[in-house]
Amino acid sequence: MDQLRAVDALADGWLAGILLVCTGVLAWVNLASPRQWVVLSRSFASFRLGRHRLREELNMRDRTLSGLALMSTAVVALFAYQVLLYHGWVAPGSAAFLRVLLVVAGVVLAQVLVLLALRLLPSRDGGMKEYLFTLIVFHVVLGLLLLPVTVLMSFPPNVAWREWAWLAGAAIVAATVLFRWARAVVVGVGNGTPLRYIFIYLCTLEMLPAALALEHVSRIVPPVQ
Repeated sequence: MDQLRAVDALADGWLAGILLVCTGVLAWVNLASPRQWVVLSRSFASFRLGRHRLREELNMRDRTLSGLALMSTAVVALFAYQVLLYHGWVAPGSAAFLRVLLVVAGVVLAQVLVLLALRLLPSRDGGMKEYLFTLIVFHVVLGLLLLPVTVLMSFPPNVAWREWAWLAGAAIVAATVLFRWARAVVVGVGNGTPLRYIFIYLCTLEMLPAALALEHVSRIVPPVQ
């Protein structure tokens, strides 16, 4: 008589496929442009990017940087999907993941487009270019930090590890966002932007997209009884 086996939705084969593709992107970047890791680590750790880094080292036309940005979008969306699925707030399946992916990509794209639009205004740059690349660097680094977390969520040595894995991932997301907001203040003040404008920017371009994303998630998550 056949025995029914429990199905682990967090370890579906298509999730392993996404993780494999992301790992492949890392291997490709390591072969094509190993210096990219040095540029990213220094850009993330320092409070200012510097003119040399903006002029010569950070370029979205660089295929490796663009590839890492796309990979990070997939990883962040995968982590969000895993957390929602772990708590039973979404049904398992690629359709739910695609919805989460669209939300994450939409938030990141909206931030980038608004920064590009602000740079077209007939006024001083105010650090917009520097913060645009800061945003991209932080997005890439967040994906890199969350990649091992998503692996542990899907294939933990012990299922109980998932509890602290998603908490560690949530702490990484919160710390990265707060650090990015601190960098926004440093970049803005360093470029002569008044604090009131920086505060308006953070409310409209940083907090508002996050609030919209949470509002979208609240539609998916059932109310607590």
